[in-house]
Amino acid sequence: MTTNSHEQGGIYARRIEADNVVSGTRIQGGDAQSAAALVSLAQAIQCGDISADEIMARNLVSGLQYIADPTQASVDDLRRELANLRTRLEQAIAAQEIPEAADADDAQESLTTAETELAKPQPASHRVLRNLDAFSQIVTRSAWTAEAAGELGATVIQLAPLAATVWQIVQKLLGD
Repeated sequence: MTTNSHEQGGIYARRIEADNVVSGTRIQGGDAQSAAALVSLAQAIQCGDISADEIMARNLVSGLQYIADPTQASVDDLRRELANLRTRLEQAIAAQEIPEAADADDAQESLTTAETELAKPQPASHRVLRNLDAFSQIVTRSAWTAEAAGELGATVIQLAPLAATVWQIVQKLLGD
């Protein structure tokens, strides 16, 4: 494995086999206020790519991964986090940070479906994960657009790593 000296955190290898591959920052433990402080860190990280002919990893992170304490997460915690994501999504939409109206609608629909499924007595983890993945992809693309436009204070930039983190916690908590 080598790292490219021209790009911070770039990982290039022919084959990667690991539990965790991180180009950027991975922080586990802490509270919600610490997570908010990490958003500025995520904005400052200029990550390189992770590339390989073959990657076999349980977790692959390019950027910031923040997990407060996934071993202590509960379904109720996840419901609260989804409500938090909804609030931030509404702020991003109101600020027109999601460029395409159809993407904003899709993000809202994906989040609503995940919330509805998680409210069931026995949620289907694959439905929650699939919808959170779609939500995460939309906000991540919008965050890239905002970052490229120099809008580093955009809510959507803060939302993207949170969405990815919630997805990972759901995966660990509910399994699939």
